[in-house]
Amino acid sequence: MTNQGFYENHLSLLANNDADALVDHDYHDDAMMILFVAPEPIYVKGKEALKKQLGDYMKYVYRGFVSTEKLAITDDSIFLEATINTANGEAKVYDALFLKDGKIFRHYSGLK
Repeated sequence: MTNQGFYENHLSLLANNDADALVDHDYHDDAMMILFVAPEPIYVKGKEALKKQLGDYMKYVYRGFVSTEKLAITDDSIFLEATINTANGEAKVYDALFLKDGKIFRHYSGLK
């Protein structure tokens, strides 16, 4: 699968609102997510912690994908700016996904 295909499939999995399936399919066993949504970065390491974090995100924040405004794809990374619907209205998200063995190894994420 190309990284473009990976991104499109990632959006499909996100639309299914199933954090466990999303993490199991798209995240490396040693994945870490770094969130820039609070005064200090939040570090989430490992699949179980990612499932909890993304599950809470889907339950309390995320309400759907609107559009991708910017997208840069290389052989080992995906960087994007997108608009999503949240519990508080539309918001911009910024994500940098670094891939290893075809899965997300580091995920930097910010929300405005």
